[in-house]
Amino acid sequence: MAPRARQLFATTPWIGNNCNLPNQETKPPPTPWSGQLTEFFQDYRTLDDIHRYIDLLAQQHPNLVTLREIGRSWQGRPLKVLEITSPSGNVAEKPCIFLEGGIHSREWIATSTVLYIAGSLVQDASADVQSMLQHFLFTLLVPVNPDGYVYSWEVNRMWRKTRSNRSNYLCHGAVAGVDANRNWGVTFGQTNSAPYELELHNPCSEVFIGPEAFSEPETKAASEYMKEKQQNWRSNSKAGAGYVAAFIDYHSYAEAMLPPWAYTAETPADPDGSYQTSLTSFINEAFYNTSGRTFNAGADVFPPDPGTGPDWAYGLLGIRATMTIELEGHSFCLPATQIQNVGKEQFAGVKALAAFIRQHGGEPSAQVGIFAPGNGSTARDLVAANHQPVSRGWLIAAVAGSVILVVFASLVAMRSWFNWFSTSRRDYHLESAIELE
Repeated sequence: MAPRARQLFATTPWIGNNCNLPNQETKPPPTPWSGQLTEFFQDYRTLDDIHRYIDLLAQQHPNLVTLREIGRSWQGRPLKVLEITSPSGNVAEKPCIFLEGGIHSREWIATSTVLYIAGSLVQDASADVQSMLQHFLFTLLVPVNPDGYVYSWEVNRMWRKTRSNRSNYLCHGAVAGVDANRNWGVTFGQTNSAPYELELHNPCSEVFIGPEAFSEPETKAASEYMKEKQQNWRSNSKAGAGYVAAFIDYHSYAEAMLPPWAYTAETPADPDGSYQTSLTSFINEAFYNTSGRTFNAGADVFPPDPGTGPDWAYGLLGIRATMTIELEGHSFCLPATQIQNVGKEQFAGVKALAAFIRQHGGEPSAQVGIFAPGNGSTARDLVAANHQPVSRGWLIAAVAGSVILVVFASLVAMRSWFNWFSTSRRDYHLESAIELE
């Protein structure tokens, strides 16, 4: 059962979206959402309000929206997806576009953006949106990490990970949680960097991968949903109707589109590599036409990272139209006044994504994943063949070296080294992400 949430009473305007003052326990609680759809995106919203919002979308648009619970979080909160499509045609045979946000709980704009896209899909009566709904099933999971999201509202605004609490994986006796975006099953824990290997296995680290792939019920639920759709129509090693055509994971902040491979920071071989490069260019044009922004794009925008959702989606399921989208901002606390601007921009990107798939095809890859010849060309195979992970011997040596440094190096020198290392991990460290802007 989910823990009892702190009561949220209507008081003075809330001051909780402040990265410089992350302690939420001393702040007055936010004013609850009025229940008017037109007011929802005037501010960031609590999990209770988010559930009220998606319930209302389903109630007001029962012909377009189906709510489905695909699992429960570590603390027992429901993981709800909105399935949005036109009732025309056979829904089970429509290609699926899966959108998720909020896997990192402090990235509130990612959660609000996916909710904005959901609202736009059901409220926009334009011909292009109606055509999308006739052709595709849109599945939206938000927030992916509800436990962490609640914690970021009620305790620590800067909390990133899940709230899984394992007695043998604690951080100084407290809940460590897991970086759910390092917890997916393809390339899980694979790195050629000995220092990063230590970070990945350190429960106190922001990038702690957890005890095993899909140890977190949140990533397990999302992956099982997509796997079931991909394999329901698997026949003679070819994808049939109803496959997952796209998987987009929204984050903040860097203004970047990050297609595979994240674990090597290298673009896949053609034709998949050219497909993904063309896709990011097509979406970038939609962004520019809507907001005047263009995003950095490519597998090499960030340093290599293993175990991400898009690498799993491409490496196992062969989903070619997959990427992380890092939204704009100069901190994780983007002002609420920007929610609707970001939402409009990203909804334009979703329309471009759907148009690209219709023009260039969305069928799973024939060179990587379960539909590749022999069904063996997954990212894990590529790691084994070309990118050997750090051996445990080297890991032990790295640990021993760290101990020697602690003994013989000054505290100032150690701090300098760790500061340098942190800036090299720009996708999870606040200051380094600002440098990337």
